[in-house]
Amino acid sequence: MSIVESRLSVWEALAGAAPGQPIGPADTDVWSAVIDRINPARARPELRAGIETAELTSVRGVPYVMLRSPDEAGPSRYLRLSPEEWQLAHLMDGSRTVARLVAEFAHISGRLAPDQVRRLVADLAANRMLSELPVDAFGPLEQVRRRPLAVRVGTGLLAAARGRRMVVANVDPIVDVLYRFGGRLFFTPVAAVLFGIVALAGFGLFAWTWWRGDQSVFLTNGSFLLGAIVLLALNFVALAAHELGHALATKHMGRRVPAAGFLVYFGIPSVFVDTSDVWMAGRRARLRTTIAGPAAGLVLAGSAQLIGLIFPAVAPLAFKLAFAWYLNALFNLNPLLALDGYYLLMDWLEIPNLRARGLAFVGGRLRRRPPRWSELDGEGRLVGLYGVLAVLWLAIAANVFYRVWADRVQGLVSGLWHGGFGPRLLLLLIVGGLCAPLAYLLVSWLLRRVRRLAELRQERKRAEDLPRRLHALNRSMLGKLPAEVLTRLARQAHWERPGDGRQLISAGGAQPTVYVVIEGALQGRRPGDPGGILRQQAGPGTTVGLDAALAGAPAALDWYVAGETVLLAIPSTAVANAIGPLPGPPPTDRAYAEALFDDTPALTGLSPEGRMGMLAAARSSAVNPGEAIRLDGPTDAVIIESGAIELPDGGELRRGTMIGPVGEGYPGPVAVARTPVRLWTIPAMAGAAATFAGSASFEGADRPPLRPAAGVHSGGDYPPLAAPPGMPPGGVDYGLDGRFERRLWWLVLLLLLLAFALTAAQLRPAPAWAEMASDRVLLTAETGSVEVGVAGRRVTLDEGGRYQLPVGAEVRVGDQARASLTFRGGAFSVLCAGSTLAVRELRTEGERTRSPYGSLELTDGRILSDTSSTSGAFRPLELEISSARISITSAGAAWYAVENGQTVVSRGEVQADGVTQPETRGDLDCGDGLPDPIPAPTQPSSAPSPSPSAPSPTPSQSPSPSPSPSTSPSLPVNVVPDDDDEDDGGGVVVPPPVTRSPTPGRTTAPAPTTGAPRPPTTAPTTSPPPDPDPDPTVTEPPDEPPISSGTFTPTVPAEQSSVPAVPPSVAETVILF
Repeated sequence: MSIVESRLSVWEALAGAAPGQPIGPADTDVWSAVIDRINPARARPELRAGIETAELTSVRGVPYVMLRSPDEAGPSRYLRLSPEEWQLAHLMDGSRTVARLVAEFAHISGRLAPDQVRRLVADLAANRMLSELPVDAFGPLEQVRRRPLAVRVGTGLLAAARGRRMVVANVDPIVDVLYRFGGRLFFTPVAAVLFGIVALAGFGLFAWTWWRGDQSVFLTNGSFLLGAIVLLALNFVALAAHELGHALATKHMGRRVPAAGFLVYFGIPSVFVDTSDVWMAGRRARLRTTIAGPAAGLVLAGSAQLIGLIFPAVAPLAFKLAFAWYLNALFNLNPLLALDGYYLLMDWLEIPNLRARGLAFVGGRLRRRPPRWSELDGEGRLVGLYGVLAVLWLAIAANVFYRVWADRVQGLVSGLWHGGFGPRLLLLLIVGGLCAPLAYLLVSWLLRRVRRLAELRQERKRAEDLPRRLHALNRSMLGKLPAEVLTRLARQAHWERPGDGRQLISAGGAQPTVYVVIEGALQGRRPGDPGGILRQQAGPGTTVGLDAALAGAPAALDWYVAGETVLLAIPSTAVANAIGPLPGPPPTDRAYAEALFDDTPALTGLSPEGRMGMLAAARSSAVNPGEAIRLDGPTDAVIIESGAIELPDGGELRRGTMIGPVGEGYPGPVAVARTPVRLWTIPAMAGAAATFAGSASFEGADRPPLRPAAGVHSGGDYPPLAAPPGMPPGGVDYGLDGRFERRLWWLVLLLLLLAFALTAAQLRPAPAWAEMASDRVLLTAETGSVEVGVAGRRVTLDEGGRYQLPVGAEVRVGDQARASLTFRGGAFSVLCAGSTLAVRELRTEGERTRSPYGSLELTDGRILSDTSSTSGAFRPLELEISSARISITSAGAAWYAVENGQTVVSRGEVQADGVTQPETRGDLDCGDGLPDPIPAPTQPSSAPSPSPSAPSPTPSQSPSPSPSPSTSPSLPVNVVPDDDDEDDGGGVVVPPPVTRSPTPGRTTAPAPTTGAPRPPTTAPTTSPPPDPDPDPTVTEPPDEPPISSGTFTPTVPAEQSSVPAVPPSVAETVILF
């Protein structure tokens, strides 16, 4: 038993045969049908019914028509045509061949443009606007050969990673309901003003919250894992809101939102909505739809911040959501990527391939490649300014990225890196998610480079690569040259893959190379034309520079690379030598013909290669008065060089007038000569290929021509901007580019100021506690090494190392080391050399203003603590230190030292076992002889703590606000207590011989420097209070300033890094207990 399946073959698809019908070499009807289908002169295109059209006008005043294919079930296709092309498309009813359409287009536009007509047919067919839709002839063959499951799954995952859309659904009914039931109110003028206020106020509140450090990005309920999950979910919400903004704006413009779904974009799981239908609504509609996405994110982020201010319970979630929206807006407004920012600029300027050309210009200037700025025309300057804007945005993004890294991600690192394998894996996942776009771009670049290097290695093997080059030449318009000539050219040709947007040829310059386009396209424009106007587009199989090589003339156009393009470059001298003398009329007659073609309006739209092809096939003739003038065939035309002819209706025609073609049939006599007439007969369907053949007729083509992969409207281009190439139409606004340029300069200035402001903001450190849980304290090894014990694990921190300590952690500071503890709100403690400490309790209470609390147990060594807050969101730290079975507590901002149960208070209210300790107003230090690090402040407090200063030579009741820096020793003043106060526990306070300006918010009195520290004699908790008004004794300063070292002037710990040490020449403090 045999089974025959009805499967469609490629030849059946081309011939239009029914599936399953037998075909073979004897089936001549099928092969005749195949030849007819692939012969452009015989094809009879028919326009589909139901195509939607919209007549629009570009920003420069050029009218055009947008077409939408009638595909309700699947994705629609869109195409931009000129009004003349749309008139010609109306004539595609299946009764006219392409040759006849060339003739009709000549009647409509007044010019002969066979290439444009052929490309128009190809564009309509590729965008599903002709009756005979494209068929995937090889699709059924893929179903026959099923690949293994692992291969299919791997291929699907790879396609998803590359951005293939998944889970696509029709959401137009849902968006329509949302728009009708409230969504339309978002697009009223009142709503626009209100949303602007909310967005600005919310952004200011977000920045204020960021600097205060009272909300975390990566923490949720003290857990980084839960925070990562919440942040991922909120990012998805932000993306969905962004796309909903696009969808509602599309619906507001009266267009459809046919599809939405999921995809992986730049390595990030994302959502999308299809807003292509807004292309039918014009430029303003496109701009409003594009800006609606980022605007929705900015408004919702501001709203979230305001809600968090009103309801403190949801402030942490609101802050994270606002962060996701702002990050999404920054990413989408980036003009470097093909996202909203780029499309906004391209829709505003209406210049195609703007991004690639702008970046290519900036990269070329960095390599000192032409053109220089002074050589650019109006459109060129717009493209160059776009490149400058992209670079400035890159600088802004780098500043923001560094700010996020320094302010938040480093806190995340200190909280997870020392926690073992699990926390480290979570850290890598979170950082990988943040860097996914950069990693995606880097991996894509590396893959392209690897592929390119492999191709280069293969292409360097000239002998092995020769058949490939020869095959490419055979498939091009040079393919009709003799085989030995093609082989000679292939031996001298080499491959080129220029970057997208690069200017390959400059108008007016020498052209030493002829390029054959193998893949991609080249676009040619004439300097001085208005922006967005292309004169020519060369797709696969065509050549660029052939006319200049054969005629020895300079290039007439600027040529740019469009998309990923592969070229075969041949030296111009090799091409000229291989082809030899130009075919066609003798040199004398050729000069007359060229002058005639210049005077013929109908030939102004021809490309140089097309014009050369017509000259090669043109032939002259003389007609006597009274003789009839005939057209030899339906695709021929005649041009009058001299004399006068009379039409059947009595009209008279003279030099430069073209008659024909008719497209079909044999018209016979078309006019009568009134005077001696000299005519030129040309094949209207000729092209550059006629240069290498005796006739340009397409009758009886012996092989399929190369189908253009990119016609007038490149599939990779932005459809509304893919204007058909040709001469600038009448009514174009030539002054618009200058106005655009002035506005772009203002935008450049704005971004430049913003970049400078963000760079200057990097000098201000951010709070170190922003990404720290309420039951954690940040340990920093300032100098030397510090040992940490957590849950039975021992961790050693080297200098500059950080660790967020949990409750129960133990810290041992080395003998030549020093460490600091930073609490939430900015309070800190300095652990002197040899100290041993345990963390007993940490917590933070409150919603609007936080109240941090900490409990430490000091086993050995000395600790200096400053409990003041540097953030208006936090009250001063309530700190309890247990030492030698004595409980030392602080209330409010205080600066004091604790060692072996002894307490010395420089300022503030401190109690030891309930007894208030006196203030000495002196400096405190570790007394370990180590250099004193003076860390930079993290953030000034909205309510700074008191800053005592050095006492003046004459004692006063209150210290001066701040000391003045001095480079010479000041007069020391020793304050000696009265005899009645010898045992009161007060200390001898002597100002140091050298003073320095302390850090704002952490100012303390200078330290005495009379000698080395000695052990305490009496505990301050048992001594009576000092006399409130002692009579100080002023002693003379020593002849030589004492040499001192080891003084520690307390400030807020350095943010994110250790700081340089102060030279040991700084005075030390002597604390007498």
